[in-house]
Amino acid sequence: MITIDQVEPAIRNLPEDLQMQALQYIENLCNKGRNSERRFSFDWIGELEDEESTLSTVDIQHKIHTLKV
Repeated sequence: MITIDQVEPAIRNLPEDLQMQALQYIENLCNKGRNSERRFSFDWIGELEDEESTLSTVDIQHKIHTLKV
């Protein structure tokens, strides 16, 4: 694993404009990591209304996983 002690000298040795680019790149990576967190959504609600009365709860759960909403 790379440590801050390894990265910091490399960034300090860059010209100031490249230091700024490095900082922007690091911030972009941080934002990308936060945005990629998987969140649960309820987009599937209402998709099975027509079939709901004939399906068991287990069948509904299986069907929800196959929906592409």
